[in-house]
Amino acid sequence: MTERARHIASTLLTLLWVGVCAPGAASDTLRAESTHFVITHESEASPGYVALVTRGLETAYEAFVTQAGFATFPARVDVRILPGEMDGMGAEYLDEDEDGQLLPVIEIASRQAMLAAAESMWLAVSLDDALLSTTAHEFFHVVQDYASLHGHGDIEEVAFVEPHATAVQEIVAPRADDYLDAAVDFLAAPDAMPFLDRGYDAGLFWVYVLDRYGLDAVRRVMTESAVADGARAIDRAFAPFGLTFLDVWAKFAAAWASGRLPDPAALAETSRAWRAQNGGPGFVTPPPCAVARWDGQAVKIERTTEDERAEPLRVETPYGIDAVAIRVHASDALRITVRAASGVGLRVAWVGRRGERLDLLGIGPLEITVSQPNRYDEVRVVLTRGETPSGRYTLELSPAS
Repeated sequence: MTERARHIASTLLTLLWVGVCAPGAASDTLRAESTHFVITHESEASPGYVALVTRGLETAYEAFVTQAGFATFPARVDVRILPGEMDGMGAEYLDEDEDGQLLPVIEIASRQAMLAAAESMWLAVSLDDALLSTTAHEFFHVVQDYASLHGHGDIEEVAFVEPHATAVQEIVAPRADDYLDAAVDFLAAPDAMPFLDRGYDAGLFWVYVLDRYGLDAVRRVMTESAVADGARAIDRAFAPFGLTFLDVWAKFAAAWASGRLPDPAALAETSRAWRAQNGGPGFVTPPPCAVARWDGQAVKIERTTEDERAEPLRVETPYGIDAVAIRVHASDALRITVRAASGVGLRVAWVGRRGERLDLLGIGPLEITVSQPNRYDEVRVVLTRGETPSGRYTLELSPAS
C-alpha cells in the first residue's frame, strides 16, 4: 500500500464503540463506524484487529472508488467480523432492508481464523497483508454487485466474478501475492477444465491483464459482460487494442512459458512449496504433457509417450495449455512443425531453456527453425486454442537443410 493510501485510510478511520447487550449472550455486540463502513463484531475481537479490518476496507474504497472511479452503493456498507471459525477468510452477499432494497453485507473472519488461513497458504502471508487482500476482494464484490444491478456488469457471469476479485487484491495488497495460492489448481493442470469455467484459480490470468493492460481492461470486461457472454465479452473489451481474447490468452501462455508473468519470485517459491509436497515438475513454466528427444533424425510425436496406448496429443479444453519438451542431443539445425486439422486454430509459443534461462523464440507460426538447438537443454512447444471443437495435434521434428 502506498503511503498516500495508508494516510487516507488512517485519517478516515473514526471508530464509534456501541455496546449492545443481548439477553443471555456470552459477549456484547459492538459497532465501529468509519467513513464508508459500519463494522459490527463481538467484544472478543480486539480493537487492534477491528482497526486493521477498517483500514483494509477504506484502503480498498480509496483504490477502487476514489482513484479508479468504480461506482458503489451510496450508503455505508454493513461489515460483520464473525467470531470463531468460518468457511474461508471472508464473504459478501446482498440482503434486503426493511424497504426491500438490496444492500451489500461483507463478512470477515476472526483474527484467529484469518491467521490460520494465512499460515496454511503455499506462500507465507502476514496477517496485515491477508486482511488487506481479503477486504479488497470482498469490497470488489460489492462493486460488482452494484454494477450488475445497474446494467454495467453481470454477477451471474461466473468467469468474471471470483477471478476478477482475486486479481484486484493485488492492487491493494501487492506484497501478499496470495492469488498464487488459489492459482495452484490451474498452474498444476492448465488443461484440466475449460478456462472460463474456473473460479479463484483464474485470477492468475487477470493479474497478467492488470499488469499489461491496467485496471480499465477489467472494467471494460465487466461492462461488456452485461451484453455479451464469456469470450465474446472479452473480445469486445479488447477490441480497442485490436485484440481478441484468444490473442491475449496466447500472449499470457507465452509469458508463462518464458518466465515473464508478474511476481516471478513468488511464483517460483509457490512452485517449490508445491513440489516439496506433491513432487512432479512444478509449474514455474507450464508442466510438459510429453517429453521427446532430438537426435538429429526425423521423428513424429503423436502421443504423450511412445506407448501406443498413451493418449494422443491434444489441447483438451477451450483455452487449455499444453507443453511439449524436446530434449536436445544434436547440434544440427532443427525444424519443428505443428500439424493440426483444419479449423483447430492452435496458437503456439516457442521457448528455449538452458538451465533456468528462458528465451522466447517466437509466438504464432506453426513452424520454427532453431539454427543452433544445442544452445539449449530443451526447446519447448507451448500450445493453446480457443473454442474450436478439437485440439488434436502432432509435432514433426526434422533436420533443417
